[in-house]
Amino acid sequence: MARLIPSNEAEFNNSFGERQIYHALKDGLPDDYTVFHSYKWNQRSRDNSIEWGEADFTVFHRKFGVLVIEVKSGGIILDDGYWYSERTDNRQRNRMKMGPLDQANRTKYNLIDTINESLPIMEKCRVEAAVWFPSINSVDVLHDLPKTYHPDIVLTEESLSVPEQAIRKAYRFYDSENQTKLSRQGASQIVKALAPEFRVVQSMSSIRAENEYAFFRLTNEQNSLLEYLDEQLIAAIQGCAGTGKTLLAVEKARRLSDNGRVLFLCFNQFLMEDLRERNWEYRDKIDFYNLQRLVIRNTKTGYLPEPDDITDYLLDAVECWPYRHIVVDEGQDFHETHLELLADIAKDQGGAFYVFYDENQLVQQRLIQECLQKAPCRLILRRNCRNTRHIATTSARSIDIEPVIWDKLPDGELPVFHILSEESDLVPRLAMLVSQYSREGVPAQQITILTLKTIETSSMRNINRVGNHKTVSSRNEDGLLFTTVRRFKGLESDVIILIDVDAETFEGSQSRNLFYVGASRAKHALDIIAVANESELQKMAEALAGKDVKRSIAQIASSLKVKPG
Repeated sequence: MARLIPSNEAEFNNSFGERQIYHALKDGLPDDYTVFHSYKWNQRSRDNSIEWGEADFTVFHRKFGVLVIEVKSGGIILDDGYWYSERTDNRQRNRMKMGPLDQANRTKYNLIDTINESLPIMEKCRVEAAVWFPSINSVDVLHDLPKTYHPDIVLTEESLSVPEQAIRKAYRFYDSENQTKLSRQGASQIVKALAPEFRVVQSMSSIRAENEYAFFRLTNEQNSLLEYLDEQLIAAIQGCAGTGKTLLAVEKARRLSDNGRVLFLCFNQFLMEDLRERNWEYRDKIDFYNLQRLVIRNTKTGYLPEPDDITDYLLDAVECWPYRHIVVDEGQDFHETHLELLADIAKDQGGAFYVFYDENQLVQQRLIQECLQKAPCRLILRRNCRNTRHIATTSARSIDIEPVIWDKLPDGELPVFHILSEESDLVPRLAMLVSQYSREGVPAQQITILTLKTIETSSMRNINRVGNHKTVSSRNEDGLLFTTVRRFKGLESDVIILIDVDAETFEGSQSRNLFYVGASRAKHALDIIAVANESELQKMAEALAGKDVKRSIAQIASSLKVKPG
């Protein structure tokens, strides 16, 4: 089978004849032939204008050279020196600018220059022209063609069944074998000249811009849920990481704020501060809090309230409650009693109560609350609109779920799993990664280092600088954010570098959930770093595979869908 370039079947300009020839050449020529379909070219003419041309098929063989073939299907007429094509359905004639062989010769002369420029010294390649009339059943009917149309270079319907025989006949007519002398390198240069390979490594900033556009479109498509919620005063909305829960929760709060003040509750203080800053223009309509901060503000206490303190506050708050609507994000981390009391308060106020949650992000407790499972209206967000396809897959693999991925989701790059032998190698590797992303246009504020452990037990515990960047513990500070996965839950970053991955990471459901939460914070790039010896890598691989394995690194890469770094 010949090599066709391009390899996919094209539209053939609505020409049935071209389609026939395409398949005849593809299936009827051996693999030492290369066939270029619809080769296009341009050049500057003597009068300084630009000439454009196209060859229907260009056949190349290392021993015989190049044959440019012009295809004319349907009826072909030469009348009083002018060429016409005739449609088979209505016999309508269309005058052609030049004869088919003249068209092939235009491309031939262009190719001679192109090929000669690409060939090594002392090598040569014959370039000649032929025509193919797939609607004419035999060359015997072409008696009145001009003398330039020798029967050996005119292919017909008969040639479709024996394409190599017909092509070789044309090569012999031109004595192409004796006029062609090509090494393998020279042959390769000709293929590259006719079908050059072009690859640009896309910058990270460009990738981010493209991905952001795709994510924006996906999130907008999820907004139909908001309109449905207009008819539901109480609802629980479950969705995996990256399905747009927080975005939709905030948008719902904004819409509700036109009809009464809204309390937006989340568990994570980082998320609370981030949402408050991003929605500053709604400060008179929406209050962003976690329950502890809400109780501190309203009771004027100087200590962090315990769960029982929060319960007491909610029991007494009905009489002076200032909000009509309540929206809860990260609902899986709230105590069930608190959710039930909040629902009762919203009902008493005649307002809406919505809880957005992810049952796979249970890192504060082990079981999802019964009140969420029995909510009168339960909806599910299934499609990821935050992560690239590869990041979504890696995140989900740690907890053995399959993410629902839209066709429009950008693929992105495979996450990278870095294996370091010594803890002292960590900071240099981090500095290298941060420097790389900075050169690619990612601001330091969009690169986040997350530990799966606590700050006190992390391998970064005493580090306050990575390369040229100081590490900070808050998004409000200038520098490279370093924090825990738990504190960063609900947030996202263009680049996530996940550290302190070890054998224990994949041994229990809670630690696996924590990995899932951390990895799914990454929008465009994810790096995972483990400081581990061979024994620890073996434990990690077996925990992921659930069985004994022989090749630990290969198993980790396969289980998490990552590439070793």
